[in-house]
Amino acid sequence: MKKTIFLLFLVVLTETQLFAQVNMTLSNPGALQVISGQYDPSAYTPLVVINSPDSILHGIVNRVSKDTMISYLKKIDSYYNRNSGSDTISSTRGIGAVRRWIFSKFNEYRAVNENRLVLSYLDFDRIFCGQTHHRDVLAILPGLDTTQKEIILLEAHFDTRCEGVCDTACYSPGMEDNGSGTILVMELARVMSRYAFDHTIMFACVTGEDQGLYGSAALANYLYSKNVKIRAVLNNDVIGGITCGQTSSPPGCPGLNAIDSTEVRIFSLSAGNDSAAVSPHKQLARYIRMNQEGKINPLLTTPMKLNLIITQDRVGRSGDHIPFTSKGYTAIRFCSQYESGDGTGTPPDRQHSVRDILGIDTSIPPDGIIDSFFVDPGYLRRNTIMNGVNLGLLAIAPPSPDPEFRQSAAGIEITLHEADSVYNHYRVGVRSKGSGSLYFDTLFSFSGTNKFVVPGLQPGKTWYFSVANMRNGVESLFSPEYSISDLGINEQVKKDWGLKLEQNHPNPFTKQTEIEIEASPNINYDNAKLTFRDSSGREIKVLDLKIHPGINKVTFSNPGHLKGVFTYSLSIGGKVIITRKMIIQ
Repeated sequence: MKKTIFLLFLVVLTETQLFAQVNMTLSNPGALQVISGQYDPSAYTPLVVINSPDSILHGIVNRVSKDTMISYLKKIDSYYNRNSGSDTISSTRGIGAVRRWIFSKFNEYRAVNENRLVLSYLDFDRIFCGQTHHRDVLAILPGLDTTQKEIILLEAHFDTRCEGVCDTACYSPGMEDNGSGTILVMELARVMSRYAFDHTIMFACVTGEDQGLYGSAALANYLYSKNVKIRAVLNNDVIGGITCGQTSSPPGCPGLNAIDSTEVRIFSLSAGNDSAAVSPHKQLARYIRMNQEGKINPLLTTPMKLNLIITQDRVGRSGDHIPFTSKGYTAIRFCSQYESGDGTGTPPDRQHSVRDILGIDTSIPPDGIIDSFFVDPGYLRRNTIMNGVNLGLLAIAPPSPDPEFRQSAAGIEITLHEADSVYNHYRVGVRSKGSGSLYFDTLFSFSGTNKFVVPGLQPGKTWYFSVANMRNGVESLFSPEYSISDLGINEQVKKDWGLKLEQNHPNPFTKQTEIEIEASPNINYDNAKLTFRDSSGREIKVLDLKIHPGINKVTFSNPGHLKGVFTYSLSIGGKVIITRKMIIQ
């Protein structure tokens, strides 16, 4: 019995030693200074500073090139096998040749951008697929402001595989999984190196994903061990394919050969009860969706729809964002709306097989030119733009606020204190629990004040509120959410004041609407007012009222120029007791 226990102990000890990343080091020691914020920003300031939000937005939209990305995909396809355990010596085949090529391209971007990129490998030891030593490839663009010492990380894994987890002899093109993500990271390193951002950006191509997220785990562990602060991690894995596979992992794929080139999934961890969709990771996903709809889609010929998924990844699957969430970092995964399999390599699906190719030549007779793409160039380009714009906005955005929330008869009162009060421009995201609860129901804007009220919301529901600081038209990430289970404001007002302020009718309206105020018997108020305000809180009209028992009707007429979301507040003796929202079309 003692011998059995001892042997079991040896097995556990051996597995612990074999399957833990050790000896994690950066090949360039200067890279650690940059990601830790211990450097002189002037050493990386370009001769011409381009960092306005519009320049970044339009520059990324206009400069991301699908032709460049397709040429890169063809190049990594030429290395034949990218298994993490494959050849590291050859210059034309295997994982070593691929990572050296990625590093050389990063070096090219560095040379044409005033040597501002800081390049490094992250070396680590771990035994898998016959190899003991592995390398992630990093390109780091130092920020102009080291006050907060936060970085933003864009990552994708550049390794791939065939049906066999450690098959180092097969042809493994891996164009969707994950050549698409690799090329996306490289293209954004190329495009974004010309701009200057407040915060440091790391472009990371990691290895070992197909054997167990080893490269991303090494990177997450290393950054965590060095106390590196990360504002957000954007992971891209299977981000260019548009065809549904027969065995595709749910959610989001209806059946074999279905096509979707206009939608993308964002997976992120929910905190606690999944149905509540509460977590900083979900807030990051909402932020990205907000920017896509408000800033990016208007500039695209083909707008993109972003679908926020309640789970952290597909059913039974995982990705390189997970090692970061496990360390407490905020991280999400971008994934094509449809993907070609469940990772088993089962025909006719292409994922993890020799069939994961760029596309086919359908010409008769064949002319040697791909004309039917499995990795769609336009779709990959739009997803690259989505990542790049959000990466850039996160790198120039102000810090998230720490608001004070208070429930009152007027609604939810929000106050910004101290450092947050200097912005004087804020966005408030409001969402409700239930159908569609992953998304903001409404976004309010407030300016010129650090204290404002989100007016009357439907009672009987659970509501969530969060706030973003704004600077130069760019929102910060939204604050943690404040929730209330049941507003019930009107019933409370009836109990306290003997009054009910009803929803205006019709709503929405264009020219005129009617508002009813119900007063209990023996209730008379001669000092009542109904005040109308726009979404910024600016007063647009005040009506003096005399309220008598029963139904009191008030008519509001649009002077003809008002459109948008407005509020109306009932006050008695100068005290606001209830506020409701109305919409003018």
